[in-house]
Amino acid sequence: KIEQQGNTANRLLDQITISYNSALLVQEIGQALTSILDIDKLLKFVMETLEKRLDFDRGMIMLANPDKTRLVYVSGYGYGPEFEMILKETQFHLDNPKSKGPFVIAFKQQEPILVSDINDVQNDISRRSADLVETLGVSSFICVPIVYEGKSEGILAVDNYRSHKPHNQSEVSLLMGIAPQIAISINTARIYEKLQK
Repeated sequence: KIEQQGNTANRLLDQITISYNSALLVQEIGQALTSILDIDKLLKFVMETLEKRLDFDRGMIMLANPDKTRLVYVSGYGYGPEFEMILKETQFHLDNPKSKGPFVIAFKQQEPILVSDINDVQNDISRRSADLVETLGVSSFICVPIVYEGKSEGILAVDNYRSHKPHNQSEVSLLMGIAPQIAISINTARIYEKLQK
């Protein structure tokens, strides 16, 4: 009975810590929004903040190219230089009706995707995507769309490469709360860039 109460108290403390870190994260990204107007610097800051405040081993942002035909890696954390090179060379086709991998689906349907076991989606992804998943050692992940004024801009994805800690729905909700902040930040920086030109 006492042990059970202790476990419940620990779970509540974990939840409070997660909520506190989430609030700080949103606040920090919100502050960056007003001060960092270079998209690359902004996304680097967002990734550093996610790494510091959230309990995921790795994270990445992929954005659509200007004509919305490809998803392209733009920033991340937790990947070594060799994985970062692979990601920079990887693009997901948004203009191919046969593309049905989780990143493309999250982008097109503007819905979050939680994959608890990568084997569950092996039949839905291309051979190239399966090779990438294997190379990166992904066993489970969360992917959420980055949407601005009803239009998909890209995706935010996280995974627990080292700890293999399972993902849950509250983490999905948290990332869905952060993604709009990222979308606003990106678009503010884009507007500023246009004004500069």
